[in-house]
Amino acid sequence: MESTNTLLETEYAIAQLDVAERTRLQELESIVEQGLQTFYEVGKALDEIREHKLYRETHKTFEAYCLDNWGIGRRTADRFIAAAQVIEILRPIGLKIPTKENQVRPLTGLPPELQLEIWQEALQLSPNGMPTGAAVQRLVDRRFPSNGNGRTPKDHASEVDKLRSDNQRLREQIREQNRDRDHRAASVALELEQLRFENRQLKAELLQRDKDWEVRLAFERNKIREELRAELREELKTELREEIRSELREELKAEYEGEINSLTQQLAEMTKNYQAVLARLTALEGAK
Repeated sequence: MESTNTLLETEYAIAQLDVAERTRLQELESIVEQGLQTFYEVGKALDEIREHKLYRETHKTFEAYCLDNWGIGRRTADRFIAAAQVIEILRPIGLKIPTKENQVRPLTGLPPELQLEIWQEALQLSPNGMPTGAAVQRLVDRRFPSNGNGRTPKDHASEVDKLRSDNQRLREQIREQNRDRDHRAASVALELEQLRFENRQLKAELLQRDKDWEVRLAFERNKIREELRAELREELKTELREEIRSELREELKAEYEGEINSLTQQLAEMTKNYQAVLARLTALEGAK
């Protein structure tokens, strides 16, 4: 049976990183620590930390991780990530790559092909070959002038960033709810396993008690049988003694009665002979 401590790990213990993940987290955090101004590497590192939830061993949310470890809010982290994603689109073309996050900030939230087109135009119009963030913003505003409701592409980009942030927050809430559900399910499973274990123990105890009772009952039965056998043996001995005594009495009585009868007959015959002799003597005396 699994131990109780194994199934009732804390939330952080359940979300522990393996060796490869922990090593990768250290590499990514080293990139972030070496300079937040290197927005591309930082954005890629933060994106990987967020997507793979490498923060889960110490923090429940990506937002809390960024604030505690790097002192930046969720929106700032999202801007770094969005800027890095724009660079990923521009890099394969072989163009000059933006060196500052504010240079690509106006491009975030736009379709990839439009990001590429506007950046190429900004490079062509830049006197020194590297446009500023304001120059890129002007090109975006030119493509998407403010409409009747006063909303600009930047407003749309901000809304996209907000929606992305909200969606990410909702996804993390769902993950948190799933972890809570899994934790509760693990607790229920543990309690169920404990009840099953107790049930097996009780059944085994009842079975053992039944066996012990059968053994004790057999012992008592044998004991009573032996006691009754001893009593019956004594009763039989007594009955046999009485029967033998009665038989011997009858035999002796018959034997003595025969002897008495024989002696009585002998006595009667002797008496008869005596009387005959006496009568003869009397007759002889009378003859004299």
